[in-house]
Amino acid sequence: MARTLPLSGRVAIVTGAGGGLGREYALLLASRGAKVVVNDYGGSLDGQKGGTSRAQKVVDEIQQAGGEAVADGHDVSLDAEVPEIVETAQRAFHQGIHILINNAGTAGQMSDVGRDFNGPSFRRTWEIAAYGTNLLISAVWPLMVEQGYGRIVNTSSDSIYGFGGGGDGGYASSKGAVFALTKDLGKASLKHGITINGVLPSAASRMSDLSPVIKQITSQYFEASQVATFVGALADERCAVSGELFSVGGGRAARTTLATFPGHRSNSVEGYLDNFDSVMGSAANVHIPADCMDQVAYAISQATDISVDEARRATVLRE
Repeated sequence: MARTLPLSGRVAIVTGAGGGLGREYALLLASRGAKVVVNDYGGSLDGQKGGTSRAQKVVDEIQQAGGEAVADGHDVSLDAEVPEIVETAQRAFHQGIHILINNAGTAGQMSDVGRDFNGPSFRRTWEIAAYGTNLLISAVWPLMVEQGYGRIVNTSSDSIYGFGGGGDGGYASSKGAVFALTKDLGKASLKHGITINGVLPSAASRMSDLSPVIKQITSQYFEASQVATFVGALADERCAVSGELFSVGGGRAARTTLATFPGHRSNSVEGYLDNFDSVMGSAANVHIPADCMDQVAYAISQATDISVDEARRATVLRE
């Protein structure tokens, strides 16, 4: 009797899957039995469209290994084209869509925010990473809600912590938007049987190769296939968490999140300046909010004399 693979009967869309991490995701999901739409418009690293040859090469790899896949060259940032990606999946596999990996992204063109800010490049970076992620989720959402099941993985980046090397912040801020989008939508999706999580991957890729320093680090420590293994876990039906993000690379995965501190209470500018160490906080008294309202409740409790529990009761949303 043939062995049933973990993702048999599942259909997956992987964006930006013509190379690098996206290719690894597509290959792994296919090896576990999923039917894969390999989406890649063959674009340059600054977001200019090409063709489907890169996507087709990955499809050929999957098919040669005995899997099922189809190439798609639509642009994830365009309202008119995103529904065509979904249509590609349904036309090829005649099923619902169970897995979405939002991997497409662009590095943009480096510019200096103070001298030669490149607005079109900044906007294009946001269009693909942030807007494109939301468009794809919106496109598959009705199907996933109807079938009562879905696994969505978004791509943020460690760059949200700040490179500190200059530039216009376009890439880092677009990935910060994906981080927030994942936290927000992921908190509401579980009631539909859908999990939405994200990864901050460290891996060798066309994008990481742009920096000689980062290229040296990723080529030595961060093989792309090691990230794909964890993304496969997030795409599995046994993954029960949602609204979480994970730093992934080098064979390691770890939850990463926002945190806050008790802070300092004052009614004067000097009061804050004289106690800025308390405003900054330390690792010994860090607080990790469970969600937005938990953060609000914690802030209230630290700014007043009421307890955290009382503040939480005060912040319960009422219709």
